[in-house]
Amino acid sequence: MDRVIIKDIFSENLKRNKRVRIILPLDYDESELRYPVIYMHDGQNLIDPSPFSNHSWEVMATMDEFYNQVGGVIIVGVDSDNVYRIMEYSNDLNRSAIKRLKSMNAENIKPEADEYGKFLVEELKPLIDNDFRTKSKKEFTYMAGSSCGGNISIYLGLKYQDVFSCIGAFSPAYYIVKKGLYEFLDRIDIDSDFKIYHDMGTKENGFFSKIYFNEQKVFQDYISKRMSDKNLMQVIDEGATHSEVHWAKRFKKFFLFCLNKQLAK
Repeated sequence: MDRVIIKDIFSENLKRNKRVRIILPLDYDESELRYPVIYMHDGQNLIDPSPFSNHSWEVMATMDEFYNQVGGVIIVGVDSDNVYRIMEYSNDLNRSAIKRLKSMNAENIKPEADEYGKFLVEELKPLIDNDFRTKSKKEFTYMAGSSCGGNISIYLGLKYQDVFSCIGAFSPAYYIVKKGLYEFLDRIDIDSDFKIYHDMGTKENGFFSKIYFNEQKVFQDYISKRMSDKNLMQVIDEGATHSEVHWAKRFKKFFLFCLNKQLAK
């Protein structure tokens, strides 16, 4: 059985092709079961190493490690676009992000979070639910990502609370979207059963580590006033950098948090 299926999809909302990687559980071919689904950003780094860190998220290893404890899960990874990643993963753009996008010769620079969200919810999820044995209700549908992928997980997860019930934001780059993100959060209600996992390393990115860490404190202070403790999980990873090697380790905590299981000591 090939447990990784790759599909190329043209998104009408984004007007560009998106590569999607569907990672199946151990027993998919041998069972008639339906499975929860985790949608993840930067899908090219979930199993294959990132060229920036030489590490992957090792999601299949985590799925298999906890198979006996939680059962099977389908992970749907959406590859990021080399040029338009920041735009797709942002509902707002600060000056530094715009400057970076211009240096990459991006065209029509603007936040594309809403278009990317429509791609996920209106184009991709119906396809996945039709082609694979999923548990399609929101109680079994989750989202996760790192850095800008953490930003978009917070934004789209809370925008589509009728679709997703748990999100994971790993080392979010809050500074890029800070103003627009909090303006959005101020306008919405958060369902009493919605769950958020968010984390940060203490040595994220050299000079910017303090900025990352301070913004983590701001988000925790804000969101903890809006949600119950049982539905909110914050992890501070001492000495961890902005890298898949650390996200892979912390992914286990998010994985079991969403699936309502305690991490074994």
